[in-house]
Amino acid sequence: MTNVYVESYGCSNSQAEGEAIAGLLKNSGFRIVDNEKNAGLLIFVTCYVKTPTEHKILRRISDIIEEYPRKKIIISGCMPEGIHEILVKKFPNASLVSTHHVNDIVKAAKQTIKGKRIELVGKSNQVKACLAKIRKNSLIDIVPISTGCNSSCSYCCVRLAKGKLFSYPKEDILKEVRNSIKQGCKEMWITSQDNASYGNGKLPELLNDMTKIRGDFMIRVGMMNPRNVLPILPKLIRAYENEKVYKFLHLPVQSGDDAILKKMNRGHSVRDFEKIISKFKQSFRCNLWSDVIVGFPGETEEQFQNTIDLVKKVRPDWVNVSKYGSRPNTPAAKMKQVNSDAIIKRSIKLSKIVRQLSLEKNKEWLGWKGRILLFKKGNKKNQWFGRNCAYKLFIVELEGNNFGKFVNVEAIKADKAYILSESV
Repeated sequence: MTNVYVESYGCSNSQAEGEAIAGLLKNSGFRIVDNEKNAGLLIFVTCYVKTPTEHKILRRISDIIEEYPRKKIIISGCMPEGIHEILVKKFPNASLVSTHHVNDIVKAAKQTIKGKRIELVGKSNQVKACLAKIRKNSLIDIVPISTGCNSSCSYCCVRLAKGKLFSYPKEDILKEVRNSIKQGCKEMWITSQDNASYGNGKLPELLNDMTKIRGDFMIRVGMMNPRNVLPILPKLIRAYENEKVYKFLHLPVQSGDDAILKKMNRGHSVRDFEKIISKFKQSFRCNLWSDVIVGFPGETEEQFQNTIDLVKKVRPDWVNVSKYGSRPNTPAAKMKQVNSDAIIKRSIKLSKIVRQLSLEKNKEWLGWKGRILLFKKGNKKNQWFGRNCAYKLFIVELEGNNFGKFVNVEAIKADKAYILSESV
């Protein structure tokens, strides 16, 4: 029996692939271990959405090979598709199993252990639902609903690795949810490159069918691009109204300037973004997250200020601020780049505003009473982390083992990252 160590990077979809790889291998007789020292086979589930992430992973694999030259290695995830030639040149003895071939990981592992170098790359339509998993958190099932994307953002390299949109059959997704509930899961993370693109307009129908499944559980809908939310907006809001759906909206705007959005080829305008948020907030109190890229090629100070103005106007609960970085084989890489010092300054300025807004938004919940799902024990004695109906992060002190329980609390103090509460 070979010991295997799996290390995952990147988005929730990538984390799901790592959990599935571990589960499939365990079911085939491999032993999954929690560190590289005790493993004979090391599997890296990679991400290359950003240059720093790519460099970090390449350094990590290089360091491992230098320290453990005899260990067998499989590089999985998005890198085998995105930077195939670089991997082959840099790690000639490593096997490559791309994001499109997760279901074949057992075959690849057996061959790699024997000393053979395997390459499983190229687009395919494997359904990655209902796979065996070893979950990082036994309460949370990360549910992939599709792979690929129907957008063509000018800065994005992930679509080059993932390919065109392929939505998984609804019945397979529902089967996974039912199975995970039987296994004790109480939180479902709906994940893909863009959840709103599922089935080219079928996300509300999927959510409605998921909420009909018996059990006390919550659904977190992950990132959705505005351009694909607009056509399904009324139906999507109705689906969100179900008490099993977290009132959590992750809607990346990327820029508050229409000219930049057009250069990004995002397919939506600032007004579209504001319309979606307005409609959601008219229906219920929600937790709004967004993403912004600062320093996109050609972005002027005035255009950056438009982004700041939008953030202050919309007042998201959180914004993931990313410094633009050129990615290979993307249209944006050929555009005139913004000075790196200017990008850093803009990132610092916007991040400061975001942190302040986050504190203010959390303060708005003070005095709220309701139930939260306790999903993690804190570092302090009797400390527990939980999520409320809007997926807001709460901390509460409770004695005993409360993992996986729903408890009623009252919000008493706010921090920019969480809300302190007490049991009621």
